[in-house]
Amino acid sequence: MFAVSACAWALPQPARAALQRIRAAGFDWVDVRPDCWAGLRAAGDVTAHGLRVACVGLGPMIMAPGLSLDLLTGPGFARLLPYLAGALERGSRLGAERAYITTPAARPDDMGPYRRAMARLADIAAGLGLVLCVEPSPGRALGTAAEALRFVDAVGHDNLYTLLDLGHCLLTGEDPARAVRQAGGRLGYVHIDDNDGRADHHWPLFQGVLTPAVLEATLDALVSAGYGGPVAIELGRGLAKPLDSLVGARDALLVWDAARAGREA
Repeated sequence: MFAVSACAWALPQPARAALQRIRAAGFDWVDVRPDCWAGLRAAGDVTAHGLRVACVGLGPMIMAPGLSLDLLTGPGFARLLPYLAGALERGSRLGAERAYITTPAARPDDMGPYRRAMARLADIAAGLGLVLCVEPSPGRALGTAAEALRFVDAVGHDNLYTLLDLGHCLLTGEDPARAVRQAGGRLGYVHIDDNDGRADHHWPLFQGVLTPAVLEATLDALVSAGYGGPVAIELGRGLAKPLDSLVGARDALLVWDAARAGREA
């Protein structure tokens, strides 16, 4: 069974209260990012609640005016770098082993600056003991899992991997199991969520177009590919019962794991 992490930004409470609720629901792992890690300064602030950080997100970013991920693609990266380096350092202090970053809003004509920026960030992450993953998002600079994999291959950095978001595959029409197989050893992290096939809602599992068969095939592909990392449940803010939805998703993974164990017995 994969380690299952709850993305803390699904809960409206401040960081420490959110961690308490996530732990009380039976999770051992949590994901955090700048908009939900206020007051968490070191790993002990998380382990005190019986949790460990699986991965830190570098966005959505809480930035100074004039800063955005779009600066990854041009000369403005020098202004953005201290912020991203600081976020990576914060993640390392919180005990994470993985970090991920989403892509700029638009695909530049010249991808060279973007590749060089990500190589620099991968260097910094490696020095901090973090694996860095790039998450594609429909409509942005890297919109599909296939585009993200080609980008990572083009950068050619030993510490740059892809993140597969199951919900994003539902939007792009990609087969997530096939995307897992194609990524192989370059797959660094996984998000699971659902949507209506039109917008990136991050709904609870099976409330949109995701079916149990697609989820099971994706998880089976992760096993076959030798993926050994956690699987994160990423739900959107504003859900009526976010903690119940996190638990429901985790239970779906437990059902899959029990069925797999039965098949292998």
